[in-house]
Amino acid sequence: MFKKLIKLKLLLFVIIITMFLSGSGLYGEKDTVPTRSEISKEYKWRLEDIYENDGYWESDYKRLEEKVPSIEQYRGQLGKGAKYIAECLELSDEISRLYRKLYVYASLKSHEDTTKNRYLEMVDRTDSMSLNIRKALSFIEPELLLIPEDTLTAYMKSKDLLDYDLFLADIISSRQHSLSEDERRIMALASSLLSTPENVFNAFKYSDREIGEVADRNGESLTLSPATYNLLLESSNRDVRKNAFEKEFNSYAKNMSTLAAALYGEVKTNIFNARARKYNSALEAALISSHIAPEIYDNLIEAVNNNLQPLHRYVSLRKRLLSIDDKVYHYDMYVPPIQPTASEIPYENAKEMVLEALSPLGKQYINDIDMVFNSRWIDVYETQNKYGGGYCKAAYDTHPYILLNYNGTLSSVSTLSHELGHAMNSYYSNKKQPYIKSSYEIFTAEVASSTNEAIMYDYLIKNAKNKEEKIYLISSYLEQIRGSIYTQLMYAEFEKNIYEAAESGKTLTALYLNEAWGSLMKKYQGEDFEVDELVRTGWARIPHFYWNFYVYTYASGLSAGITLSEKIINDGDEAREAYLEFLGAGGSDTPIELLRKAGVDMSSPEPIERALQKFDNLVTVLEKLLEE
Repeated sequence: MFKKLIKLKLLLFVIIITMFLSGSGLYGEKDTVPTRSEISKEYKWRLEDIYENDGYWESDYKRLEEKVPSIEQYRGQLGKGAKYIAECLELSDEISRLYRKLYVYASLKSHEDTTKNRYLEMVDRTDSMSLNIRKALSFIEPELLLIPEDTLTAYMKSKDLLDYDLFLADIISSRQHSLSEDERRIMALASSLLSTPENVFNAFKYSDREIGEVADRNGESLTLSPATYNLLLESSNRDVRKNAFEKEFNSYAKNMSTLAAALYGEVKTNIFNARARKYNSALEAALISSHIAPEIYDNLIEAVNNNLQPLHRYVSLRKRLLSIDDKVYHYDMYVPPIQPTASEIPYENAKEMVLEALSPLGKQYINDIDMVFNSRWIDVYETQNKYGGGYCKAAYDTHPYILLNYNGTLSSVSTLSHELGHAMNSYYSNKKQPYIKSSYEIFTAEVASSTNEAIMYDYLIKNAKNKEEKIYLISSYLEQIRGSIYTQLMYAEFEKNIYEAAESGKTLTALYLNEAWGSLMKKYQGEDFEVDELVRTGWARIPHFYWNFYVYTYASGLSAGITLSEKIINDGDEAREAYLEFLGAGGSDTPIELLRKAGVDMSSPEPIERALQKFDNLVTVLEKLLEE
């Protein structure tokens, strides 16, 4: 239903592309980045597959405006029988599908050139339309809840409602948390107000924050931005890293009270929403839509706490690799311990690498990826004013699209593989499932992409040309696991801790948040890591804390992906076919059950333990390589 469409921000997994240590990518300095017109069309996505031109978009927008009020004819009618419910839900789906198609086109066009106001305005118009749609559809759930459970259960057996069985089952199970129509309307009206904490954070982070300049390795002054900060943290010069870290973190530390108030506002907002709907906690309320029990969240945190020793070993190994005499600081955790050994990888070569690496997924999967490459579903290269990073977006009524900023590094090859995982997940689910069951939940959103990446890393490491390249690849894979599992579960533990504190009446001051963050940093990173006063303010920089218990899905996704990749590589056809069934399953069952059928039980700690065992094994291999 339409409520899934408001998760767009959460389902958008943006990958920050790792650049060469020298700061140059495929095009070198910023002023040599080409314009869009200078890129050959085969490397640009073909949005004409959605709308031939903007005029067709405008026609569909007008059609949607006219269609939304027509849902009103079913108000007060749903109790009359299955026929009325089916017609109403089908019309609701038509509205949602058309909205998503409009949104995807406008969003993708705006990201081709973020300075073009026309497409920014089109995105704004779709955002406004989404509020109108939510208001228009707000009567459906309350009316369905007024139908006696036995009656609604009987209606579900109607052939007209077979596709809506899971949706209606969720309605029945949510009775104790339901709101009246008037309450839902009030909550919809308040939705823009409830986003104020995140808006405050974003305004500070991207507009009002005073950062200043920092010297690069050549002593030249650079304006510190998110991109230059990430680049400078990879510098082999420790003073450059330290100066960049201090500039960046001080820009937050000087505004601790404001940022603490913003985060506390976000926490209170989600606690309010949970209590309004009679949930036991904000955590329970956040997980319920994905059918995830709080115990599963807790299992992940407990499992990582039981496996911190490999991370401590890795931090100590970094200390040795980087020849650090004192403690390892935060700014030492991102510089590659060995410089990339591979020369620039042309995009055409990257495609061949991906096709070869993912061959364990079978001939049909490889043919479909080849179709993606040849049908212009990917926008490949960086161009002036193009949106940064990488992602995949899809609508039910069109194929998926992938945005890249390909720069010729092994990291960008890995990103290509990652986003192709998302694309195939959406492509197969949309082909095999009715609209209402085509969307996969947040819990499984990163599984397909993580499985592709895990298979890709296995291939690259096995086919490393020399010892140095193997060391670099293992180091990169360790960073992937550290960033997606250890770091994200530390975030998840922090989030759980501060919500529990607030729910028990604790005020989340900057001092309290600094202390909570610092203690977790010490626990996770170990004795060789220095938790200084500045790093204690790290919570203030994390946008994910305004996404309401989302970060754990990175860890669950990669854990499941590593487990599935090993099964696919080692167990043959049966494991592969079970995984391909998962890719086409969409939201046709609960995420835990879908993954269980695919071959991984995320209700147990086994997958996370298996992933952390892989981390441990990779640390051991890296230690041995360095001793040779």
